[in-house]
Amino acid sequence: MAKQKLTEDTPFLRTPDMYQIENDAPITEYSDKLLDLIADTPHGGIPDGANAFCSVGKEKRGTVQMQLFAVIDPQTQTFGNVGFRSHGCLAAIGCAAALAEMLPGKTFEQALSITKDEIRERLGGVPSSKLYTLMLATCAVKAVIGDYLMRVQDAQDELDKLFTCESLSVDCLMTENCSLRDERVDAYMHACGEI
Repeated sequence: MAKQKLTEDTPFLRTPDMYQIENDAPITEYSDKLLDLIADTPHGGIPDGANAFCSVGKEKRGTVQMQLFAVIDPQTQTFGNVGFRSHGCLAAIGCAAALAEMLPGKTFEQALSITKDEIRERLGGVPSSKLYTLMLATCAVKAVIGDYLMRVQDAQDELDKLFTCESLSVDCLMTENCSLRDERVDAYMHACGEI
């Protein structure tokens, strides 16, 4: 049976793990590759044994949120199964689905080297008005690794060696909601005796 071609009249996605709520570009602006990835992804939700989590997003033009859930091997610091939940536009859902496919088997260093261009290529492109979702996706990779190192391993020093969060960087300014930033602020406040 041939797949039905998606058109502007195709209904929005509404599943427990993917929820299109942002005013979006016409569906015809999305590549078949991106739409097929979303339609056929087996990675929605939380995989069994997940020990790392992150949430990144923005709210300026509508709520966009990407959440990643990962099983990370503590011996090798390698990604196992990765699942996701995403709310917002099709590009955000596609980016999260792409990461859930791209991260398994990668070490932290390999995961951090995933570029916006690689994610865009995996999706067959995104509309120009949705390019910020690629940046959110690379921030999500940092945030899920940061969550594991800070919360599970209590290894702030190791996290700082892998990467630092740059205050007022474009990524930080665009990512209004970041679970890693929240964890780092909490750790700083706790170290200062403020909490």
